[in-house]
Amino acid sequence: MSDVEITKYDPKDITLDRKMYEQAINRGMSFTQYLTYLTTTGPGDPLDGFEKQLVRYGIRLHDDPKSGIQATKVDYFFQSNAAPTTILFPEVLNRMARLALMDEVDVLSELVARVETIGDSGILRSIYIDDTEAKRQMGRVSEMGEFPTTTITWSEKATTLKKYGIRIKASYEFMRRASLPLVQTLIGRIALQTRLDEVAMAISVLLLGDTDVSATSPHASSGAISHTHLATYQGGAPTLTSEMTLAGYLAWLAIFYPGQCTTIIGTATDIYSAWMIAAPSTIPFWISNLVDRNAVPAQPVIVNTKLAPNIRYVEHADCTAATLIGIDKRYAMIAYREVGTDLTETDKIINGQFTEIIMSNTIGFQTIFAEARKKLIIAT
Repeated sequence: MSDVEITKYDPKDITLDRKMYEQAINRGMSFTQYLTYLTTTGPGDPLDGFEKQLVRYGIRLHDDPKSGIQATKVDYFFQSNAAPTTILFPEVLNRMARLALMDEVDVLSELVARVETIGDSGILRSIYIDDTEAKRQMGRVSEMGEFPTTTITWSEKATTLKKYGIRIKASYEFMRRASLPLVQTLIGRIALQTRLDEVAMAISVLLLGDTDVSATSPHASSGAISHTHLATYQGGAPTLTSEMTLAGYLAWLAIFYPGQCTTIIGTATDIYSAWMIAAPSTIPFWISNLVDRNAVPAQPVIVNTKLAPNIRYVEHADCTAATLIGIDKRYAMIAYREVGTDLTETDKIINGQFTEIIMSNTIGFQTIFAEARKKLIIAT
């Protein structure tokens, strides 16, 4: 079978059309990726397909003080109702948002195993995982006996994807006369708020689960997060995170085995208190030896340690005080993000019929394995 030949075009031969946004979504691409897919590229070419269109139409995204050249103003994109540049403007906004997020810490990546990209859909079927310790364990099976089985399939329960975004209203005159760097400042604030909303939703799903436990057939990993009390691991009656001992902290982390706690989420007060755990009054000999780097023989090494070498801390105001949420991000949750932009809003922008900027995206979360998320309650 021969390879499928892909037709490439010189940038000046590409006819820009609003339908290209929908075509990009159907291929699971951004508008920039789709233009690059269509454009001829030479060896070592530093520009993608979208940037070549900016050059084609003389659009500058940034000021050039040395040359005395100012960035393009928004009005340039709408010089006529049929200007090709109007097609480029929605992607200019999208790229501004992506660049703004690159300057921010990607907290969401600390909470999910991966982000799956899906097509245009507000509803996604959940993964059904019938997973218990007895069903996942391997063991000797008698003749004609059945192996322990973990069932993974698509559930009849749907995961709802929610749209997040923010709106900045502006006068018609402002939107026409504003420079692209000024618009980028506004877009950066929009993107930041969207990221904060997504993280809040992710934490909510970690705590409450992605399905109703009263559903007809909830999978074993659905429902609210399991919890234990700090007193279980260190005794006494602690009421504050600052009263947590090193032994209690390590004992709680060990319950994630055979997984490992990779991320801890809590309020700023609880996170900082966890960092301030007091050192033991008597330091064990082997730990002291590691610190001093003395060559003492028979140094013990834990082969199957239940603790991750490093644990990432995430502080968030939506967390309950005096609690810590621990997850093994490799197995706790998956995010689903809808590819592309909202076509209705894109059409409004292309038509020039807007006095506001709305940047939004659609995202949903699905829990995977229940044992990968646990909550520690400090007070008994």
